[in-house]
Amino acid sequence: MRNASQLRGAARTRLVVVAAAGLLLAAGVGGCGGGSSHKSSPPNATSTSGPSEPTPTNSASGSGKWSGAQSIDPGLGVLSISCASTTACVAVDGNPSPSSDETESGTPGNALTYNGSSWSNPVVVDSGNSLVSVSCPEINFCAAVDSSGNTFTYNGSSWMSFKAADGTAQLEAVSCASASFCVAVDNNGSAVTWNGTTWSSPQTVDSNSGTTSQGTIMNAVSCPSASFCVAVDGNGAFYFNGSSWSTVHALWNGTEDTGTGPPAGVSCVSASFCVAVGTDGGSYTYNGTSWTTEASVDSPDGAATSFTAVSCTTTTFCMGVGQDNNATAIYNGTSWSPFIPVSDVQTLASVSCPSTTFCVAVDGATGVLTWRA
Repeated sequence: MRNASQLRGAARTRLVVVAAAGLLLAAGVGGCGGGSSHKSSPPNATSTSGPSEPTPTNSASGSGKWSGAQSIDPGLGVLSISCASTTACVAVDGNPSPSSDETESGTPGNALTYNGSSWSNPVVVDSGNSLVSVSCPEINFCAAVDSSGNTFTYNGSSWMSFKAADGTAQLEAVSCASASFCVAVDNNGSAVTWNGTTWSSPQTVDSNSGTTSQGTIMNAVSCPSASFCVAVDGNGAFYFNGSSWSTVHALWNGTEDTGTGPPAGVSCVSASFCVAVGTDGGSYTYNGTSWTTEASVDSPDGAATSFTAVSCTTTTFCMGVGQDNNATAIYNGTSWSPFIPVSDVQTLASVSCPSTTFCVAVDGATGVLTWRA
């Protein structure tokens, strides 16, 4: 059984191996401690035609297929992806620390954009830290967070100067309902909120930070509206009602035989439908009142596959991605399809589905994969 932090570490360790093999390009960009106060060139201003769309190789269900992995960022690891539409996606990258599962400070965090046909070149957004998560609720707005508690916003053409939102911990994930509302969660059980102008001070969400078997790193957050968010740590879920956070609702009971695992990702369509995925291949579904648990979704060889992330477009379509052989599975509102390996790379780190016929996933290394139905 692996927790979400270990899964992130596995992806980043793989990048270290790549670096050791000499495959990472020298960035040639000087770093400074903390986020840099600057406005970068818009990612799409340096857009170049990327590799042609690979021939689809594997199917996650009978109605759709994934492309092969397409290398878009040979210098660093693509850690997070968010698509506002089928023609507007933003991916962010970071550099792993060889000695831990955390991202390394002192190296630039870049953003890349997709316009429906090609990916831009990487553009430096944060000259001093890795970007670990991005959320784009609209074509003309994204928020990204880095490994030192800084945040950056994108207006569709350029990235704004950083704002120091959380000086106490590393931000782990961000979710935006609109350009005027976002929530970011950290690895110390706290959350910060964005009101369109400023970020709040860190607010304690999980008061048991660091005291449980899984710790209380907030692994993921999803906000379908300004009045409802769900955040998950290694034990359970927390609800935000627009002003305050609930206490934890336990999801995982701490035993391996449940076949679900600590929650690693969550995606909410509304206040009455969310899906959280576990690191032992199981899932948890929320109906607005209570959670139901589905034990391991097995891969075709019968082995449980670890979920790393999930993206839900409707109550009848969620795409889950996993660690082993880039496995993916689709939830139809009732049940999951079997896990299907889609690439020879081991881990998919993040996925975003702006429609039921289009998803993009990143592999935590240099590439992206696209699913079309």
